Amino acid sequence: MAEAPETASLSYRGELLRKALHLLALSIPIGMLHVTRPTALAVLWPLALAALGADVLRARWPAFHRFIREIFGGMMRPEELPPPGGPIAINGATWVLLSSALLATLFPLPLAATAFAVFMVGDAAAAVVGRRFGRHRWPGSRRTIEGSLAFFGAALLTALFFPIPPLHGVLAALLATVLEVLPLPLNDNLRVPLAVALLLWLVH
Repeated sequence: MAEAPETASLSYRGELLRKALHLLALSIPIGMLHVTRPTALAVLWPLALAALGADVLRARWPAFHRFIREIFGGMMRPEELPPPGGPIAINGATWVLLSSALLATLFPLPLAATAFAVFMVGDAAAAVVGRRFGRHRWPGSRRTIEGSLAFFGAALLTALFFPIPPLHGVLAALLATVLEVLPLPLNDNLRVPLAVALLLWLVH
């Protein structure tokens, strides 16, 4: 997320920790390349549903809410931490798991893995660079040009390590960068990888 420094709602240290989890999530697309679809689905859907259940539980059980806040609060955005009894807030990690499960369900695993990894690495690079060096915001957006450039470069480099033609990697990185900037509905952890996977499937 290539936000300008003055508009970000999470500390830079918290952002670094949050994006470190993004990079740890690269174990998911790497795993997709080495397992069958039934195995991938058998692993990803239980994880995604468990994470979603935890989000529901912390919205209804104050003790569990305090437990999650104490451990992960420093990496969560304010909108992901409504008080107990309030609306259910799906956190970024849950969106990531839901996204990976949907990708594995809807697309061939090599394409799903590529789309997921391109977004995860690009998003992490955009957040780190945008928060520290971002000075020029896109019109009507909190995203910065510097962050978007970092997103595109990191996404393109990542695509080169996956089994797709180089030109397809360029298209995937470009689409992911554009969709990250545009103020579209749905969480970016869900909409961007799904759109990139759809593009790769169409050009493939």
